[in-house]
Amino acid sequence: MTLAVVIPVRAGSKGIPGKNLRRVGGRPLLDWTVEAALGAVCVDRVLVSTDDPAIRRHVLGTPAWHGRVLLPSRAPATATDVATTESVLLDVMGSPEATGVTEVALVQATSPLLRAADLDGAHALYRSGFDSVLSVVRQRRFQWRLDADGVATADYDPAARPRRQDLAGHLIENGAVYITSREALMRTGSRISGRIGLFEMAEESYTEVDEPADLTVVDALLRRRSAGETPGPSDAGARVRLVLSDVDGVLTDNGMIYLGNGVEAKTYSARDGKGFELLRNAGIRTGIITSEQGPQIQARADKLRVDALVMGSRDKLADATALCERWALSLDEVAFIGDDVHDVALMERAGLSGCPADAMAAAGAVADYRCRATGGHGAFREFADAILAARSGTRALDLPQSARTP
Repeated sequence: MTLAVVIPVRAGSKGIPGKNLRRVGGRPLLDWTVEAALGAVCVDRVLVSTDDPAIRRHVLGTPAWHGRVLLPSRAPATATDVATTESVLLDVMGSPEATGVTEVALVQATSPLLRAADLDGAHALYRSGFDSVLSVVRQRRFQWRLDADGVATADYDPAARPRRQDLAGHLIENGAVYITSREALMRTGSRISGRIGLFEMAEESYTEVDEPADLTVVDALLRRRSAGETPGPSDAGARVRLVLSDVDGVLTDNGMIYLGNGVEAKTYSARDGKGFELLRNAGIRTGIITSEQGPQIQARADKLRVDALVMGSRDKLADATALCERWALSLDEVAFIGDDVHDVALMERAGLSGCPADAMAAAGAVADYRCRATGGHGAFREFADAILAARSGTRALDLPQSARTP
């Protein structure tokens, strides 16, 4: 399955001219949804559909987006005031940039409060058995209706008025994300069809940028959110798209066994093997980078089904950077677990670093997450579980007591 996020941004906005490049929260409006899409594990491709030369220049001129954000050509008929969003989606699906796409997520630039975790959560809901999914917010408000004679009735008993926070509330589309299959989109011509699931987002995401006043509201919300969020291990865990590991001292206990014929052997933890499997199932790439070489390492890598194996490494940071270039990732999206001095350079640059409980002091001093488990005894599994929990939002990627303090 290949999921593409499509972000339609046309030049002819009447309510707010040039709104897609207007700055909110210190950045152009478009950037917030593009970055959310790039940060989501479920997303394989980001397609910005635009007829605006200024937007094309902006996308092409953002170095971090090179090779990661594509610009399919947009038919003029889909950029008029009366064109439907569905016409844009169908137009994009006919482009070369959409070759191989099987799932489509419509993300609107007017919803800059969208987060990567929202996309991953909505996609997980979609994969749970729905034909399409859309995002909603819960509004706890007192609703009134007028009948044909102009008489008002409420959805509560005025004589026993409840507290607003006690209302069950009602669900409203916030326009942030819609997910469906390419097949369903092409067959029905609609962004949602069949069995529809509702993904609930934070109440603040109700605001869309359609009028000038919305820019002020969203700008304040984004700045408040940015001011209250200091990047930390939990945030880094949610961004991870590639997990790399050392071998000796991490996947093994640093012990070496020499057989009678002089062949070296090592023992590995089956629990760590499950950690690699869980990451793979979550759509996160895995790899091994080690300064050692040998057939037993190759055999273990094959068993783990890692996406990359680098043996004989003399510069783990350079090798990790090369892997990032291969898959159009940044080091901020990499988690690495090491245990000794030769791992420190990569640990310092990775978005999230970890080490076993018995790591050497140099590695422990720079690790974001110090495991309770020792090398070869489930440290990698613990690191993987923490990353997956942070990504799913079930718990923060908390630092054990043994981890370094600021």
